[in-house]
Formats: sequence, C-alpha cells, structure tokens
Amino acid sequence: MRIRFSWCAWVAAVLALGLTGTPVAGTAAATALPGRSAKLTAYARDGYLPRLLPGSVSPTSRQMTVPRTDPLAHDASGVRLFTWQGVLYDHPVVQADWGLDNLNAYQVTSDRFFLDRAIAQARRNLDRKVESRGAWWYSYPFDLPRCTGLVLQAPWYSAMAQGELLSLFVRLYEVTGDATWRTAADRTFLSLTLGPQLGVPWVSWTDTDGYLWLEEYPDNPGVRGERVLNGMIYAFYGVYDYWRITRDSRAVSLMDGTATTVRRYVPATLRVPQWASRYSVGCARSYPSYHQVHTQQMLALHQLTHAGVFAAYADVLRADYPYPPVDGIVWFGPGSHVAYQFDAAGRVVAQKSINLIRFSTATADQRVRVAGRGVHYRMANGVFAGMFVAEDAQNRWLAGKFVEHTYAPTRLLTVEPGTYTGYAYDSRWQVVGSKTVTFPRASGAFLGASAWVNGRLSYQVTAGTYLGYWLPAAPGLVLGDAPPLA
Repeated sequence: MRIRFSWCAWVAAVLALGLTGTPVAGTAAATALPGRSAKLTAYARDGYLPRLLPGSVSPTSRQMTVPRTDPLAHDASGVRLFTWQGVLYDHPVVQADWGLDNLNAYQVTSDRFFLDRAIAQARRNLDRKVESRGAWWYSYPFDLPRCTGLVLQAPWYSAMAQGELLSLFVRLYEVTGDATWRTAADRTFLSLTLGPQLGVPWVSWTDTDGYLWLEEYPDNPGVRGERVLNGMIYAFYGVYDYWRITRDSRAVSLMDGTATTVRRYVPATLRVPQWASRYSVGCARSYPSYHQVHTQQMLALHQLTHAGVFAAYADVLRADYPYPPVDGIVWFGPGSHVAYQFDAAGRVVAQKSINLIRFSTATADQRVRVAGRGVHYRMANGVFAGMFVAEDAQNRWLAGKFVEHTYAPTRLLTVEPGTYTGYAYDSRWQVVGSKTVTFPRASGAFLGASAWVNGRLSYQVTAGTYLGYWLPAAPGLVLGDAPPLA
C-alpha cells in the first residue's frame, strides 16, 4: 500500500521557504537562543499512539519497480541529482525518495542492482552529512526563495529531508543488517528531537500556541517556520519507521505531538471549504496537486494511529476538492442539459444546451470542483467536448467508482432508524441488484470504504445486511468519528 508520493517535477515548482541565516556546517559549539534551550520545549499531545501496519512494514513500502536506467538527472555513481536554475545539485529528499523507490524495487525483484542504487543514495548523504549536537544533518546546497518573501540561504536543513532519510536508513538496516545504517538512523532520529539553537542546524520547534512542528522550512536565526503540512507528515513517517525497530518513547512523543498539530491545524487553518487546502500556515496558497497529497496523508495517519478523526479529515478534503483525473462514461438522462466554459475565477464565459429524448453517453476526463460552482465533469467528446457539466446523480452522472477511500482499520457507521437501500453493481457499474431494509432502532455497521459511485457518495460495509452492496449516503447514516470542523 502506498501512502507516500514519489517526488515529482511539480513539487520543485512550488518549493518555498523561510530561512535567512546561514547554519554552520560541521560539528559546532552551540549558543542557545534567548529563552530557548537545546531541548525541544513542551508541546501539546492528545495521546495518539502508533500502531503497527500488517506485517510490521514501513509506511513507505509498496509493491513497485523502477527502470534500471534512471530517466532523470544523475551522476556516474547512479545518485540522482536535482536541477535548480540550470545547475545540478544534491538534494536530500530527491535522493531519499529515489533510494526508497529502489529499495522497494529490490524487495519485489531481488535484483541486487536496485539495492546497490538505494545504498548509493544513502551513502551520498552520509558523505555530505553535518555533525552537530551529536546528530547528523543533511543540507540543501542552494538558496531557495519562499512565497513569504524570505530566502532559505544555503546550507539549509529540513525535517522532511531528515525524516525521509531516516526511513531509508531504517529500511536499509532491516534489509542488510549492516550496523552502518542503524548508526545513521540513530543519529538522524536525534536531530528531530532537538530544539532550535543559534548558529547550528535545527528542524523541530514549538509554536506560540504550544504545537510541535517538524519543520520543512525553518527560519534561522529565530524560532519560527512556515509550518508546512505535507513535509511534517513525511517526517512523521520516518519517526514511525524508527519506532518500528526501536520502540523508542521519544518517537512516540514526536508522533503524538505531530498528530496533535495536524488535528489542530487542518480543520481550522489549512482546510479551505469547497476548495483545495492551503500548502502551509505561512504560505496560504492552495495547490490542487498538494491537496491530493494532504488527503492521502490523512488516510495514512488514520492507518498509523487508528484515530478516526484523520479518516474523517480525508473525507472532508476529498469532498472539498476531489482528485480531478478520471476516465469514464457520463450518462445523460432525458431532458435538458447545459454545459459551460469557465474562466479561472469560475465565471461563465460560454455555454451550450441540448435537449435529449432518450439516454445518451459521452466520455469525461475530469471530475473537478469549479470555483464557487460545485463539482463538474469535463467532457472529452460529443457535443459538449471541452466544456463542463454539473454533476447531478439523478440526471447526469459519471458511471463507476471514483475517489475511493479505503479504511484500515474499519470505521463505525451508525444506521439510525429508517429505511435504506443498498445497490449491487456489475463490472460496468450497472445496477444488478438492490436490498432495502427498515431499521426500527439504531444499528451499526463496519465501514471498509467510501467512494463516489454513479455520482453519489456511497458506503461499502464489510459485514452484515449490506455485505456486497454500496449504500448511498443519507441523513440517517452517520460516521461517529467525524469531528466538528470549526
């Protein structure tokens, strides 16, 4: 199961920052910031506990292979490089991500080539490491401007890099048994437990409201950061991997604090109702591509903590801005239908209408929210090709199952008194059966998945009366772990 996204070109386009000082390379004697100590200050904790995935695997594990010939920039050693402003650089996250991909490929194929290439990515970062306060740190060697107007000045450090490399070191230790990687994991984990200090690397801090941040873009000197959601959760995965092999109580504390911060900031600050979520607290722009990352990360936190609140957040984010790409057939019922073209602000710039006397179909390539106008299908052919039609489960729907969320562990669906009908579908998502049941009193069912099925949010239960059926959402079907979104 994949709960970590590979590094993509679009990430580079929206990298952004918060660091103006220059950390000291190499081992350094540190001077504490006024009012701050080397120890990470106390932070809010709700009591979330990590849970082992089936097989005690890493959250970065997945069944995958990669090409033997790297299609992206790399050096003669097979170490992947990053192009920034026309210059090739080492990049800790790019290399950690490529290392994990190759390690996954090795575990699928048993081809030593992929293990050696994973080790090359890890070794490059050990060769470049900075030692400070007993911990190992991995720098970025290029300046990076952020949307806040600040510039991260090289060398700078990031909790996302520390966390992803931590995952790579842990997994290499598991695969090879080489103590080199266990030492690297121990020293890298230590970096995430240390608070800010003047003149040396730091990546973890507590904000003025008492919440912990594993900071992707620390601002130094000073104690602040951009407070980036996706980077903090990638760092969480690394801490989780370290906990898997050590059961270190410090890792439990960091995961609890991180999850508590997510619980606090996603609904109140980072979520944008009916639109894509904000990238960070400091950079309040919405990026649809990162919104999908955030949605999947909420499902990952649910799986890693068994806290239903994160599955609920994933569902809310999915409803706010569903993942757009689709490849499906839209059914148009008899009657009038109108298609639109919109500008970037959601204003109508063109429209076309037709009147059908019988059912008709056409292909859609997007199911996307239009600003201020709800969810629409972008038509790929037919009379509405290149235009958008509004989703309407009664008159106009995308046939099939889309934006599915699977829940592990299952969630409890409360069925309040009333009558409900579930539907069974064939491989083309045509209805082949239904079951209607009246409940005289409240009941419960274990929910294994939810998705938009034929234009309607629907639930798939894992046992009981509706096993094998999809149950359309209705007011009397209540998920008890859905929190208020104030």
